[in-house]
Amino acid sequence: MSADEKQTRFEDLRLLPGQPLQLDFEGYTSDRDRSVLIGYRAGQGIIVTTPVVNGSPMVLKLGTPLAVRLFATQMNCACAFRTDVIHVSRAPYPHLHLTMPTKLVLGEVRSSVRAKVALISTVYFGDGQSKKASAMIRDLSLGGARITSKVLPVSAGEDIRMTAQVSVSGIERIVTLEGIVRSVQVSDPEGTSVGVQFKEMSDSDRITLHAYVLSNIHRQ
Repeated sequence: MSADEKQTRFEDLRLLPGQPLQLDFEGYTSDRDRSVLIGYRAGQGIIVTTPVVNGSPMVLKLGTPLAVRLFATQMNCACAFRTDVIHVSRAPYPHLHLTMPTKLVLGEVRSSVRAKVALISTVYFGDGQSKKASAMIRDLSLGGARITSKVLPVSAGEDIRMTAQVSVSGIERIVTLEGIVRSVQVSDPEGTSVGVQFKEMSDSDRITLHAYVLSNIHRQ
């Protein structure tokens, strides 16, 4: 699997208003990049909501460069491109106009494709998920993961929740993953090995997970 640069136009993605986006502005921190698509004009530009920081819209200058990352459901692929801020508006609500990208980077990610990782995680389990343990995520896909822990007393069919900090393009983000235990091996040399199938997750966490899995598969 690879992410290939294809001659695909932005409008070919067939995105709808409300599409979650990650806007990675150069020189800004990782908690300032959540946005949604408002609309676009083919060949002209893209309009997106201005990310909000501490209750206020970001203050941005014209010409600020940024990378945009998203997942195009219609094409079942991850997408990234570079653009610039060409207009900043606060009325009737805060929004940004971005240049239309000339090149998209697309990468298909199948839910079954797993990336080998070594990602520290906190696992919440038990009644009401009131107990917690440290674990290591050993491989990760869009549909599930294999985790190991010295002590993790869970059973197949049990609901658990995992939180982990992942790094995507140098940006650190916390993801929360709800899942169902599908297998448990207590004789594993690493301790307890647990296979987890993910449930539904937030759009933000799904975007981050897609990007993280994609980037780690590329390193293998």
